Amino acid sequence: MFAVLLVAALAIAPQDSGTLLVRTLDVTDARIGGDAILITDSADGRARHLLIDAGEHGATVVRWLDRFHVDTLAAVILSHPHADHYGGMEDVFAHLPVRTFVYGGTPRTTVTYRRLLADIAARRIPVVTVDSGVRRLTLAVGGDSAVLTVFAPPPSCRALAGRAEGDAVNDCSIGVRLTHGGFSMLFPGDAEIPELAWWLEAPPVPLAADVLKAGHHGSDNATTPAWLDAVHPGAVMISANGRQHPFAGVLALLAARGIATYCTADNGTITVRAPRGGAWTVTPERSGRCHARTDT
Repeated sequence: MFAVLLVAALAIAPQDSGTLLVRTLDVTDARIGGDAILITDSADGRARHLLIDAGEHGATVVRWLDRFHVDTLAAVILSHPHADHYGGMEDVFAHLPVRTFVYGGTPRTTVTYRRLLADIAARRIPVVTVDSGVRRLTLAVGGDSAVLTVFAPPPSCRALAGRAEGDAVNDCSIGVRLTHGGFSMLFPGDAEIPELAWWLEAPPVPLAADVLKAGHHGSDNATTPAWLDAVHPGAVMISANGRQHPFAGVLALLAARGIATYCTADNGTITVRAPRGGAWTVTPERSGRCHARTDT
């Protein structure tokens, strides 16, 4: 376990100075899903940015970063090596400086994944490999910091076959729990029931969180009653295109528990604001109710 201090800053104070912002970016389209989450800590009037995943369309992610005036990323975290999570990263690295790359070290022989790792090495970006235990990354400085606790996938992932696909790669996601003052948010990547069960049996960190980023784009193999019992979220964010995801059963489960649910397919980019000492709020880009997948 060790700490990495992340201090990338903008010269101009953002509009939400002093407030933690977590944006689930709308990076999906009719063909693909994908995840890209932008975290911005504006303590001391300086914005520090971190990106979890980068969808599959790099140009789309870059446009969002420009819209939010991101000129440096303190870190880029890859939850797991599927193209709808890392496909846009090369464009991001080419567009602006990235101070740190964090991933699980899961082996894969996919050409695009190997090319991404080669690009990171060529740019001499420091790499943090979370293949065991827990790492803590501190975003900002002083007493108003945001802390990301990054926890590893099961030990079997270190020996995953390089040609593994699908569920096996999903179950090698790294988890991230973000805290800022009294606020917390959990990002489980695309972890499915086997990995979630492993985390539940021997949790490396507390899993409870105010807001949950739904695993595997709202699939029923990643959101279960047991998982919701452990996290106990007040709101859930789902990044999905509305065709392949989310699943109707997941939306029904969340509705039955009275959990506020937001989907990028229906709400666009979704922003969570968490001021220190104040109540967190959710602001969708547009109003709308989450609809279940149409491609069945």
